[in-house]
Amino acid sequence: MQNYYESFFPLSNNRKLSYMGYGDNNQNTVFFFHGFGSSVHAIHPDTNILDQYNIRFFAVNRPGYGDSELKLDYSMEDYADWVNEFMFANAIDKTSLIGWSAGGLYSQVFTDKYPEKVTSLNLVSSAIPLNSGETKAVLSGNWKMIRNMNRYIPFMTKSYFKSLSKKVSKNLDAVIQESVKQMVEEDKIVINDPIIKPAIIKGTVEGYRNSGKGVYYDARALCKKINAPKNKTFNGKVHIWQGGADTIWTSETSNYLRQKYSHSTYNFIDQAGHLLYLSHWDEILKTSVS
Repeated sequence: MQNYYESFFPLSNNRKLSYMGYGDNNQNTVFFFHGFGSSVHAIHPDTNILDQYNIRFFAVNRPGYGDSELKLDYSMEDYADWVNEFMFANAIDKTSLIGWSAGGLYSQVFTDKYPEKVTSLNLVSSAIPLNSGETKAVLSGNWKMIRNMNRYIPFMTKSYFKSLSKKVSKNLDAVIQESVKQMVEEDKIVINDPIIKPAIIKGTVEGYRNSGKGVYYDARALCKKINAPKNKTFNGKVHIWQGGADTIWTSETSNYLRQKYSHSTYNFIDQAGHLLYLSHWDEILKTSVS
């Protein structure tokens, strides 16, 4: 098995974003948008699957994640612009997007802003807008609390992520074990896979670098109001993936996405949890470029 390669991309604002890539000679380009509190390393390690579908793969860390430089304030639209810069620098005209969890919301924002550059949008266990009148009735109490804390008492969330970052650095095993206890059975099976577990652990470690500031400013970006560009429509394919046992982003939230993207296909996996993107990585990749 060949490995992913890692590098940096210099932005026009003189900051650098770290990324992982694979398959420069493959023809189907796919960008993966990572989840909250994770990083680009939390992907399926088997690159043979990428070769099977002739995929050129990229995943770009958001600021403060992994080796990406920390930026104290940014928006999801900013990140969309940075990914667009990356595409331009690498002569990529079009790509398929796979967005997992919070990365699903970032991929929606990118598609809204640059619809002409997206061939297919693949939303896996995807987040929905946290600061929108349209989603007010759909969001769970937990997400509403997170949104309100980031809006009104951000110092508390900053303190929380700093504390969690210390726990990760001092006693990673305990943090992982506590997290596993709260998972549904299907996700426990995924995270205990000896091939996948190291990727998830590395993603967690990289997610909580910089004293948790990367996670904090990511949360701030997620809670900002999205300014959807006018007079732009997306006519590409949309595939929505939902695990029936997912307790983080539930069937109710994916139903909102089905209404937003009325021409989408819906893939409901009854027993799957939030880590659906790993347990069904092969199918998702195949669908993204089909």
